[in-house]
Parts: sequence; C-alpha cells; structure tokens
Amino acid sequence: MRRIAQSAAVTVVLALLVVLIWDWAHQGAGKVTAGQVAPLWTKSRVDTTGTLSLASLRGKVVVLNFWQSYCAPCTHEARLLADTSRSWSGKGVVFVGVDEQDLRGPALKFMRRFDITYPIVADDLALTGHYGVTGYPETFFIDRRGRVVPPHIVGPATHAKLDEGIRKALGT
Repeated sequence: MRRIAQSAAVTVVLALLVVLIWDWAHQGAGKVTAGQVAPLWTKSRVDTTGTLSLASLRGKVVVLNFWQSYCAPCTHEARLLADTSRSWSGKGVVFVGVDEQDLRGPALKFMRRFDITYPIVADDLALTGHYGVTGYPETFFIDRRGRVVPPHIVGPATHAKLDEGIRKALGT
C-alpha cells in the first residue's frame, strides 16, 4: 500500500513538472505583442447586421477595445471612448469594440447608454486569447500596416493614454 501511495505521489509531481515546463516554454505563445502583426479576424457585428474584418481596416489606425456590458470599469471609460472616436473620425483612425460573451440586447443597451457609434463586434473569447487579454476593459492600438503598437491599456483608458496610443500608431 505504501509503495502505491509513493508511486502516485511521484506521478503527480512529475505531471505537475511537465505542465510547468510546458507552460514556461509556451509563455506568451499565441499572444500578440508590440511590433507583431495583429491576428486577422472576421466577426459578427453587434451594432448592425453583417461582419467586420480587421483586414478591411488596413491603412487605418485601429483602436481595439475589449469590453463587456456588465463590467463596471468598462462603464467608466465608455463615454470617453465614444467621444474620442468621434474626435478622431475622418482622420484615419477607427475605433472597434470587441464585446465579450454578451447577449446582443444588453450590448445594444450599453451602446445606447454611452452613445457609442463606432463598430462593435461579438467575440466568444477567441480574440482575448490571441491578444492575451486578462480582464476588461483592455485596449490595443494597431497601426496602418496592421502591427500592434504600445501602449497597451489595461483597465479603463484615459484621454492621455488614448491620445498617446493613437499618435504612436499614426507615426509608425
């Protein structure tokens, strides 16, 4: 009986070691970082019918914001994002909201509440994995060539951080 318990303990320790080594070797795998080309995607629109693809926005700076309608920090930045998107409209900058795991009704209500007029796409966590999103909201900046540029904003965006990210993306 004692040998069985020892063998089981050794097996568990070895399995955990294998998982730890695999995780360390794959750390950041599949997660886009500054300077890398943003993964191409096509997603269903929440704000209207049809789809939107990242490829269709090539040549423009894209401000990609991950959010959820029931996320309290997302409400803190929503109006700022809506206002900032309007101020950059027509200047080669497009805001795109990525609504995560939300029903369409609450998402539309959120958009009306904060007067969001930029495109919103629905996601089922596929994009969060590619971008390494750890919580909501998070914002990424993609330059005209499709590359992610810093800063990556974790948490509610500020006017200064949005402006910094947009200007860097325009300058690359």
